[in-house]
Amino acid sequence: MIKFFVRTTNDRIFEYDLEYETLIDLERKPVKSFIDQLKYISQWNSVLLEDDLILCKDFKARIEEVIKQYPDKVINFFTRPNEWYTTHASNNFLYNQCTYYPKGLAMVIALEMEKVWKMLPKAQYDVLECNALNRLGLSHVQYRPCLVQHLDNDSLVGNTAGGFRRTPYF
Repeated sequence: MIKFFVRTTNDRIFEYDLEYETLIDLERKPVKSFIDQLKYISQWNSVLLEDDLILCKDFKARIEEVIKQYPDKVINFFTRPNEWYTTHASNNFLYNQCTYYPKGLAMVIALEMEKVWKMLPKAQYDVLECNALNRLGLSHVQYRPCLVQHLDNDSLVGNTAGGFRRTPYF
């Protein structure tokens, strides 16, 4: 069974026909909350979403079908929004709008992210996660087409990517 979680600051409403648990960053500390949220969701096979998304048609069925293909891998369902590519394994983790974590693995990543954060205290959480995955020797799957799209170009949970947040590959 896969459990869905939505990261939010509680300033935006995430309304989809999807059973999920809300994870609120009340302190407005995106890196700290992200690491804490990874530790929490590690109890389940988890999909971690951010609150500023549009979900594709038949999202739940489509994402579950992909996860069946890569059940033991981290899968990033939105990354490199302006680059064309096909689904592949990668060592360059970017973005974190919709990511699957197999049970137990999010904790391992979170603990390694804490170590990396001490070395890179100003880095965003996706950069820290990329470093942690590489230090752990873990690749992830970059999936196309994207199963989610950004609502707009504004982030409330900490991403500063500017105008490069929407993808034509949705």
